[in-house]
Amino acid sequence: MIKLVNICILILTLVSFSSCQASSDETGEALESIADNTNEAHDRPACLLNMSASSIPLSHFAAQCAKADTRQIAEVNEGNTKRDQFLSQCYAYNNNSCWCDQLLRPNPNSIDTFFCTYGETQTHQLIHPDESTWKYAFEAVKIVEEFEEKNIYTQIIYNWWRPEPYNKNVGGSATRHPFGTSIDVRFETKEMQNQAFDELCKMRADGRIRAIGYYTTTAIHLGIGDNRANTWGKSCP
Repeated sequence: MIKLVNICILILTLVSFSSCQASSDETGEALESIADNTNEAHDRPACLLNMSASSIPLSHFAAQCAKADTRQIAEVNEGNTKRDQFLSQCYAYNNNSCWCDQLLRPNPNSIDTFFCTYGETQTHQLIHPDESTWKYAFEAVKIVEEFEEKNIYTQIIYNWWRPEPYNKNVGGSATRHPFGTSIDVRFETKEMQNQAFDELCKMRADGRIRAIGYYTTTAIHLGIGDNRANTWGKSCP
């Protein structure tokens, strides 16, 4: 009798294990299916792609750059302590948009200049410590999301706050990004850049944004709260 019970227990165990194994395999297949689908165009926003600083090789450090002083580094570090707070508010404002995460990352193409400015141990992240500036970044993400709904796809958000001296080291205007009032967005195609520009011109006419910068690449400067209300690179109709 005892042997019969043990055999039954063994059978039940093997059946349960097989069921779990089948479930695990099905989950794996489902995950692989999801992964395959995300490779299709626009099944997943570009903002979900892994573009962390650690994945970007440092080819070289800038030959010359103005070094940040202790006060400037302290300002950057103060902002970095507010990362979770910033993201929480941005997610709440933008329905958990993953574009919020890209606001924090300085331009990957200028990573060598960033580390030249702040040192190799500095976290590759910039969050304006003045919380009153955050609304401009949040609104910019909302505009990017609205573009997505119109099939105007963003490739990357690559600039928000650029404090001095990093801003100067990358050749930025002293009247724009240092105040955290704008972002730079690169679109997937030239056609999408032009479509976005037309939409932004309408927003500017309605007073929703103040400045638009049209670049020769596929990028646009979205000046949500820029002090100088203007356009450059291209004129609105």
